[in-house]
Amino acid sequence: MTRILLYVAATALVANSAYGQVTVVDDGSFTLSRAGERVGREDFSIRHVPTTGGAYETLTRGVVVTGTHRLTVDLSADSAGHPVRFQSKSADDGRPGEVYRAEVVGRRYSARAMRGAGESARELPLPPGALIVEDGVMHPLQFVVARRRGPVAAVVPSRGVVVTLTVEDAGADHVSIALQSIEARKFVVREEGAGTVREVWVDTAGRVLKVAVPSEKLVALRDDAPQATPR
Repeated sequence: MTRILLYVAATALVANSAYGQVTVVDDGSFTLSRAGERVGREDFSIRHVPTTGGAYETLTRGVVVTGTHRLTVDLSADSAGHPVRFQSKSADDGRPGEVYRAEVVGRRYSARAMRGAGESARELPLPPGALIVEDGVMHPLQFVVARRRGPVAAVVPSRGVVVTLTVEDAGADHVSIALQSIEARKFVVREEGAGTVREVWVDTAGRVLKVAVPSEKLVALRDDAPQATPR
């Protein structure tokens, strides 16, 4: 059911597009485990929407559920993953939480957060080529490791900061998903300052198969192997 909702939501975003066919780059789900115990799930979709002159816009949506907390994130980006708009909504026990919206104009990241009767705004200068990553959300790491090597600047919306990530190619590997051994490449993504390390495995098409955050004993593993080709 969740995947159906993801598809409907992404389709609604592009219902007025008259430029061509939407391409499904990837969609699926991760099981989130901490110290070997299942703690949640992330459902996601990544789509390319044709615009003009042969270019396209990338639309992603992720729904992360851990316990009674639910986080929905939507990103609109260009073909290289550079952000244009970002939105997140949270809920706890079904009660609405924070609504966060941001847009990038030139080299400025402008964000507004609304919770209950309160509202706050923030602007950040963006280095060239900056991406968006969010703590606890796995699928946007595809855009980070696509750079193949660091450093990569990235906004972390929940912290309101721009961080520097270094990407190291750790070589060929395999990931076991649903009794299948899938050819993969492993990357190590280090966050300068905080020292957080994320280990990311992608398939030959660059789609995320597995993420591990050793310091948090957190692992996100795909429930099913990705489709053979975009559709």
